[in-house]
Amino acid sequence: MNILVCDDSKIARKAIIREINLTGSIEIFQAEDGREALDIIASHDIDLLFLDLTMPVMDGFEVLASLPVNDYPTKVVVVSGDIQSSAQQRCFELGALDFIEKPFKHHDLHQLFAKYNIPLHHSTASKPSKPSQQIDLIANVQEMSNVALGTSASLIAEQVGHFIEMPLPNVAFLHQSELKMAVQDIVNNSEYRAVSQRFAGNGINGEALVCLHGPELDKLGSLMGDEESNSTNEVILDIANLLISSFLVSFSKQLDISVSLRQPIVLEKSALQVSLNCHQFLAEHDKDVFTIEFVYTAKTLDVVCDVVFLMDNESTTAIEQILASIL
Repeated sequence: MNILVCDDSKIARKAIIREINLTGSIEIFQAEDGREALDIIASHDIDLLFLDLTMPVMDGFEVLASLPVNDYPTKVVVVSGDIQSSAQQRCFELGALDFIEKPFKHHDLHQLFAKYNIPLHHSTASKPSKPSQQIDLIANVQEMSNVALGTSASLIAEQVGHFIEMPLPNVAFLHQSELKMAVQDIVNNSEYRAVSQRFAGNGINGEALVCLHGPELDKLGSLMGDEESNSTNEVILDIANLLISSFLVSFSKQLDISVSLRQPIVLEKSALQVSLNCHQFLAEHDKDVFTIEFVYTAKTLDVVCDVVFLMDNESTTAIEQILASIL
């Protein structure tokens, strides 16, 4: 049996592959994006494709729409954090046979293996992590962010009644100067509305910034079911709080911790400009700030929501320690 695991996250691919008993009759192929997956399917007889939806170059929907690429009957199982019902329905309409949610439960994955006659690697049951285990912080946070964004997009889509395009998160250490430039863009653009919200829990402390803009920004009030507060700070705060909290709930759940949120505040541009002119701006952060960035867009609503989570060195150390205990 030839199995192809297509996911831009190396961690996600390993999570599936390590559950498979790699006997002589099993051959595993891996792809980091949809284009690479189609090339593999075109040149090999792939029996089963595990397919992520949110990937660069070519996403899972585009892969499904491009199949078949040969006469061999490849079966497709979608493995994704995008749990919007409309996303699942679209997958089935495009030919997927099954859909399993990230992060998957081992019981569900094992049932899926039984359905498709994939031998299970029984020795994968809970091996303790080594104390000296090296944690790839960027890769792990990238994968957790992918899952959290799937949950978040589903909640937001239900709230505003529009299909939310799943963003690709960018996880990196940014220099203070890059963050200052982003804040200066908010100040310079009259259409931008910005909100800040602090969060803390289990040694993780940070701040989330949300920047909303677009010609249909004034429609958010009615979509949120609040006609009277349309285009007011209350609507902006509600949207920002939904974006931040929905992401953090899933992100913290994956770490098996709880994170509390302070009240969000609208960032007035005059105050931001004063802060930018101050040499102490972002002084509470290290020179390089750990960030998770992504952009939400709706398919039929011309509004853009830029979101960035900022965390200090103590927070990244805490995350690494938690990951070492659960991986």
